[in-house]
Amino acid sequence: MTRRLLFLVSLIALLGSLPSTALAAQPVFTPGAPGVGDPYFPLDGNGGYDVAHYDLALAYDPDTDELTGVATINAKATQSLSSFDLDFVGLDLESLTVDGSSVPTSRDGQELTVSPPNGIKTGTKFTVVAAYSGVPQTLDEFGGSGFFHTDDGAIIMGEPHGAATWFPANDHPRDKASFTFHITEPAALQVVANGALKGQVTNGGETTWTWDSPEPMATYLAFMAIGHFDIHAYQANGIKFWDAVDPSLDFDAPAITTIDGARFLYSQMADGSYKRVTHLIDVPPGGARISFKINRDTEQDWDFVFVESRTAGGDDWTTLPDANGHTTQNVGTCPYNYQGQNPFLEHYLTPVLIDPGDPSTTDDDFYSCDPTGSSGEWNAATGTGNGWEDWQIELANATASPIQKEISIAYASDPAVQWNGVAIDAVVVSTGQGTTSFEEDADPLDGWVIQPDPPEGSPPNANTWTFADSVAPRPGRGFGARQSLDLGPDVLAYETTRFGPYPFATGGGVVDNLVVFFALENQTRPTYSPFFFGPDGPTDFVIVHELAHQWYGDSLSVDTWQYTWLNEGFATYAEWLWSEDHDQGSAEDNYDFWAENVPPDDPFWNLAIGDPGPDHFFDGEIYVRGALTLHALRREVGDKQFFQILKTWATSQRGETVTTAEFIALAEKISKKDLDPLFSMWLGSGYPDFGLAAPAARSKLQGPKHAPAASRDLIRRLHDRQGMPFRNPGTLRTAKPTN
Repeated sequence: MTRRLLFLVSLIALLGSLPSTALAAQPVFTPGAPGVGDPYFPLDGNGGYDVAHYDLALAYDPDTDELTGVATINAKATQSLSSFDLDFVGLDLESLTVDGSSVPTSRDGQELTVSPPNGIKTGTKFTVVAAYSGVPQTLDEFGGSGFFHTDDGAIIMGEPHGAATWFPANDHPRDKASFTFHITEPAALQVVANGALKGQVTNGGETTWTWDSPEPMATYLAFMAIGHFDIHAYQANGIKFWDAVDPSLDFDAPAITTIDGARFLYSQMADGSYKRVTHLIDVPPGGARISFKINRDTEQDWDFVFVESRTAGGDDWTTLPDANGHTTQNVGTCPYNYQGQNPFLEHYLTPVLIDPGDPSTTDDDFYSCDPTGSSGEWNAATGTGNGWEDWQIELANATASPIQKEISIAYASDPAVQWNGVAIDAVVVSTGQGTTSFEEDADPLDGWVIQPDPPEGSPPNANTWTFADSVAPRPGRGFGARQSLDLGPDVLAYETTRFGPYPFATGGGVVDNLVVFFALENQTRPTYSPFFFGPDGPTDFVIVHELAHQWYGDSLSVDTWQYTWLNEGFATYAEWLWSEDHDQGSAEDNYDFWAENVPPDDPFWNLAIGDPGPDHFFDGEIYVRGALTLHALRREVGDKQFFQILKTWATSQRGETVTTAEFIALAEKISKKDLDPLFSMWLGSGYPDFGLAAPAARSKLQGPKHAPAASRDLIRRLHDRQGMPFRNPGTLRTAKPTN
């Protein structure tokens, strides 16, 4: 015992003489993972740390498209790090510090690796400051995403991983953080971002806008919009709103004013028209020439202006090209034969059946055209020109004798949505016949004849060519965009009754003049394609959809991208609920529509929407079949429990990332039912059991024009997306987009 005691005393004395650090276990420093393990995007996000806040000081030059930035990132290590990665694409890194000290970095693809020499212990808070510059990339995926350069600035629409194109980020929904933006731009421009506007400071012709978004946010939902905007700031129901609309959207076409004299010839506007002004011209050997000025505002790809020619009394009809290049052989949507209208155009166009649809009916046949018809070729202009254009038409005559030609300047429009039409002035004919400026004299037409009727087979013209001294500018999408954004408070108030308390303190929306065909649910402030709006009034469904994402997609974010149906299915079903409660068709009506119009063998049912794969997780099926899945759940558990599930899902998981398994578990807990078979059927591949009468015993609906309003609007929006075409399934055929 004495020896043992002496040994212990000696050991204790020895240990007491050692430094305390020698007694503690030394941390093992390892690299943070270069990705969070998302099966669709393995390198998105990074492991080993959690970001608490991004502070972004940015300046963007609209003239050069160059972005300069300083990103201050406050984070906490979740493991002892020898190095960690940030996602960063395209831009040049100028410097990077960790806790004020410069550290080594390296880059490999989207990965920016940071290697602090002494490592960072687990649980340690640290600050990264990265300075960078360059021209941000627009990602060529899903119809375009990330950083979009506009004519007067820029806008970010970054799903699924566009954040890394404009700041270093842990770019995956699993790592949410708060954001502050300090964005400096020329004082003539406006800046909008997430959250609340905290201040504007102007100095030396530049203004710094500070926006703050304190609620944690997935990086792809962070955005900024720079350019000319009309900003409407207001408060409703305790929520502060900022709506921004590009004022260039207020008018889609300028006013038409005189160019030569006091007036011009004007086509007027009318649905389903075919209007001609005609002259007989004696074309000498060697040919003749007609020149004139034209100001056109015709609906792109649906309405056309063209010059028709035939030998007087003959049937050798054709259209003549403009020597100055304003006409092409573009047939656009070729709506005429598709809708059984203006069959005379088959002299220049041959209808081609692209998709016969349901073989039992021709009502849904889908046509295009070849630009050659029974007697001639198609040369026409469509869309809006650049003010008054100079057209020059050559009239050929290779014979030794004069030939009398009948020449018509014609404007043909489809049965819906008209733009301002066509104005003609300063006609000069090389032979002298028909030279005119349409001035008020004894013969203002100078031999031109306004045809009172369209060609045989066309419906009567509601009006025809007339004299005018001006045409008002055509109202643009900005009017409808403003009215639609004004619905925001009412939509959020409604959705609060269905989904629970609104998860954020601010709201609003942004509509820029940008050619994109989608909206994105940026947290607190979605961005919308201008093409969702028209000049005639508000569009409610897309507002309902994007604001529903504030609960399902923003507050609740997908844990990995395979669960996108939890975003898009819920937001689409919100449209059905809005429709149901606003007398535009019930959710059951929408459910029935898809059941009745998509047969079991249609490829629409092939995609497993619960795990669609990295190339298909934004496909139209995710939206529609996601909503169908929710309605099938509603039919299974009943309204009371269904709406309890929706609310509990949004509130109990607030601010978190979620999975399908978690949603199923919640639904089973509330309903006390085994729902695995239902979700396996509806989220998997194959035709589901709708629980309805056999389609043959039900009334057959035909095409989108017969769909309930919510489904009809969704079909239009999905079909319009560039780079992500939505093939309407079954007997459905694309209706003309409403403007």
